[in-house]
Amino acid sequence: MARSRWSLQAAKSDRLLQASTPSSASALERGAATRQLDLDLKSLANVDDPFPLYRWLRDHDPVHRSHSLNGWVVTRYADVLEIFNQPLKFSSDRFRKIDDKYASQRPAVKAVGEILDDWLVFRDPPDHTRLRSLLQKSFTPTQLARSAGRIRATVDALFDRVAERGQMDFIKDVAFPLPATVIAVLLGAPTEDIELIKEWSDRLAAYLGGSVEGRDNFSEAREGVLQLADYFRSLLRARRRNPRDDLMSLMLRAEHAGDRLSHEEVVANCALLLFAGHETTTNLLGNGLFHLLRHPDQVALLKNNPDLADSAVEEVLRYDGPVPATIKVATEDIEWHGRAIRRGEMVLPFMSSANRDPRQFADADTFDIRRAPNRNVAFAYGIHFCLGAPLARLEGQLTFDALLRRFPNLALRSATPQWKPMIFLRGLASLPLTWQPG
Repeated sequence: MARSRWSLQAAKSDRLLQASTPSSASALERGAATRQLDLDLKSLANVDDPFPLYRWLRDHDPVHRSHSLNGWVVTRYADVLEIFNQPLKFSSDRFRKIDDKYASQRPAVKAVGEILDDWLVFRDPPDHTRLRSLLQKSFTPTQLARSAGRIRATVDALFDRVAERGQMDFIKDVAFPLPATVIAVLLGAPTEDIELIKEWSDRLAAYLGGSVEGRDNFSEAREGVLQLADYFRSLLRARRRNPRDDLMSLMLRAEHAGDRLSHEEVVANCALLLFAGHETTTNLLGNGLFHLLRHPDQVALLKNNPDLADSAVEEVLRYDGPVPATIKVATEDIEWHGRAIRRGEMVLPFMSSANRDPRQFADADTFDIRRAPNRNVAFAYGIHFCLGAPLARLEGQLTFDALLRRFPNLALRSATPQWKPMIFLRGLASLPLTWQPG
C-alpha cells in the first residue's frame, strides 16, 4: 500500500507541474490530457507498458520535469541524439557530479561509487577516451569471430537440455545462462561460479536498473558490487601469476600511447563487462522472442528468410530495447523546449522512446523485421556506444536462428508478460514457452 500511495503522490505532483505551465491553447490541451494520464514513469502500469506515456511526452512535453525520477526526461529521437553528441555538456560522470552529495548521508552510495566510477560508461573525456582505447583492444573483430563457435555450442547445449520437455522458462533456461556463460568464459571466470555471480549482479541491478519496488537499492548494490570486486581481485591475482588467453589477461597487457589500465580499473571494468554482458543480452533475448512470438507473420518471415536475422535483432532493439534510458548530468544551464535545466541537474535520455519516434521511424509502433534503415539508439550513440554491442547482436542472431529451427511449433504459454519492476533496465522476469517434442 505504501508503494501505491507513493506512486499516486508522485503522479499527482507531475500533473500539477503540467497544469501550472503558462496559459495557452496547447497548455490547456496538455492539462486536460494529463488528467487522464499517469505521468509517473515509476508507476507499475507505466513500467509494464511505457509506450503510451512516451508517445504523449514526445508530442506534448519533450523535455519533461519528472518529480519521481528527480530529473529531466527527454523523449524525442533528435533530442536524445543531441545529448549523446555533446558528452561534455551532458556528462556521464554521475558518481562525482551527482551521487557525491548523498555520500555523507548514505555510506552505501560512496562504497558503490568507488567501484562504479571506474566503469567506462561513467567516465567523460579524456578519461573515457583513454579507458575505451584500452578496453576496445579486447573486443576486436578477431575476438568476436572466435566467440561465434562458442556461442553456437552453448546455445545447442542449452536447447539439448530442454528439447524433450515440451516446455521451458526461456529466461531461466536460455536467456540468462547463455550470455552469462559467454561473458564469464571470455573474462576467464569459471562457469561454475555463474549462479553466485548472478546473485551479486542482481543486487547491483536493483540500483542501476532503477527498481520501483521500494527496496533499499543502495545497500543491496553495495553488497553486490563489493562481492564482485573482491571476486575479480582474486582472479586478477591469479592472472598476474599465470596469464591466459582471456579478456582479463588482455586487459592487463593492453597498452595505448604508453599507458595501461590500473589493477583497480581492470577489476572495475571486468565487473562492468560481466554485468552489462549478461544483463542487457538476457533482456534482448527475452524481449525479442516475446515480440516475435506475438507476431506470427514475422516468425514465418524469419523462418523463410534466415538472412533477416541481423535485421530482426535490430528491430527487437528498436521496438523494445533492453536499456530504456540512461542518466546524464547537465554541466551548464540549458534552455530547451521552453524548459530551464540547471547545471548539476540530471537529464535522462529515453532511448526506448526515441526508438518509437515517428519523426524518425515510419510506422514506429509496427514491429517489422524488414525495417530499413533502422538507426536505433538502443545501444546509445557516439563515444558511449556500447562496447559489447556486436557480441550481444551476435548472441541474438544465433539464438533466434537456432530456436526457430529446432522448435518450429514454439508458442507462448501466457500472453501476459511479467516485466521486471525497473526503469533503466527492461526485461522479462520469466517467459514460459511450450512446443511439441520430437
